[in-house]
Amino acid sequence: MKKVLALVLTLMLVFSVAAFAEKAGEGITIGVVYKQSGNAYFQAGVTGFEQAAEELGFEFMHDGPDDGSSDGQIRIIENYIAQGVDALCISANDPAALVDVCNEAREAGIKVISWDAKVDAEGRDLDVEPASAQVIGVTQLDSIVNSIGGEGQIAILSAMATAPNQNLWISFIEEALNSGDEKYANIEYVGTVYGDDEYTKSFNETQALLEKYPDLKGIIVPTTVGGPAVCKCIQDAGRDVKVTGLTLASDMKEFIDAGIADETFLWNPIELGYASSYAAVALVKGEFTGAVGETLEVGELGTLEVTESDDGGSILFLNKLNSFTKETVDAWVDIL
Repeated sequence: MKKVLALVLTLMLVFSVAAFAEKAGEGITIGVVYKQSGNAYFQAGVTGFEQAAEELGFEFMHDGPDDGSSDGQIRIIENYIAQGVDALCISANDPAALVDVCNEAREAGIKVISWDAKVDAEGRDLDVEPASAQVIGVTQLDSIVNSIGGEGQIAILSAMATAPNQNLWISFIEEALNSGDEKYANIEYVGTVYGDDEYTKSFNETQALLEKYPDLKGIIVPTTVGGPAVCKCIQDAGRDVKVTGLTLASDMKEFIDAGIADETFLWNPIELGYASSYAAVALVKGEFTGAVGETLEVGELGTLEVTESDDGGSILFLNKLNSFTKETVDAWVDIL
């Protein structure tokens, strides 16, 4: 009987140690900062942090400024520093504006990861992004070119003028348009306007575009808040203008079904938050430095490799971009 009891106690100890070992993030606290509070895209990202927290055992807090400002993000970061978090995961409204406060965090021993929108290389340890900026930008361009039959005027409605990821995608769109590629020969790009990730402003900026360019054929919207605002404005105006961009499937289903958008795209922000969590925990534990060439096991996402970013820093790509069309959007509406 004593031998049986000893065996049971030993097994209980082994299982408890194993259970503890599975929680690699126990005792680690992460401060998550996103661009703007109340944004459905970033709430989906928070779900990814929640899933990773269940697997790894870390704790996290999350916040974003109401006005989408860099000053608001700086105040949130300063608060996290004061609370002594172990890592920061930041989606930056301005890549340069956060460098000083991020380096203040790093000097205090806090690991800094940017996700979705980078902090400049000198202010971060690692950037986590869905796919390369060139792929994201050119995918949207090719989609709108196909939708309008290869010719006509197009415009872009972006988020904030300082938003680093949108600006990078737009730069690759503009580079492609100026490349001399025959498939863009009959496309006239009339420019970019900014909706500041606000529905009303995005609607109004679209209205101004429609009034200024009566022959406008397409609008690229590389921001989830802007997509439904642009489509609603076009729908209300009764104009035959096609839309593509980076959108939530749930926001765009009615407009895809109505034919205003033939196709929109998005990576899964849940996976982006999930991957950022794994990177943060590994950096804090010293199991991973974020150096170019290193690999990281990211739970259900498998092994990801760090590459060099265009700003000289290191970057981790998920390399997944989902397409929402009449045929596929229903499968995504309950997810994104």
